[in-house]
Amino acid sequence: MTKVNMKMADLQPMSLGYEEGQDVTREVLQRADKAYQYFHNKYLELVASGVEPELRDLLIGHDASLEDFVGRVRQVVKSGYYYDSMGVFSVYLEYNDTYAELRDYLNSRGSIDV
Repeated sequence: MTKVNMKMADLQPMSLGYEEGQDVTREVLQRADKAYQYFHNKYLELVASGVEPELRDLLIGHDASLEDFVGRVRQVVKSGYYYDSMGVFSVYLEYNDTYAELRDYLNSRGSIDV
């Protein structure tokens, strides 16, 4: 296994650019989709490298939460109720939880084995 110096800053392009209560617009959808695509590609690369099971599970959970967020935002945008931030609230909370778990894991280690 190789040591890779990877920190949360390496994953910053996955930031949603969304805050609780914000209108759910087409721009939010575009940013969220871009963040998901970036993270999903990074996730596939890391999992294929054979990361340890704990990190793999965190990556899988966060990837799923991003995918759920994008899907829910897409539904809200399609419905035309841009002001309906409650339509994405639960998936946004899940995203925050998985982000925090992944951040804490990465910040607690100087490098990860891949």
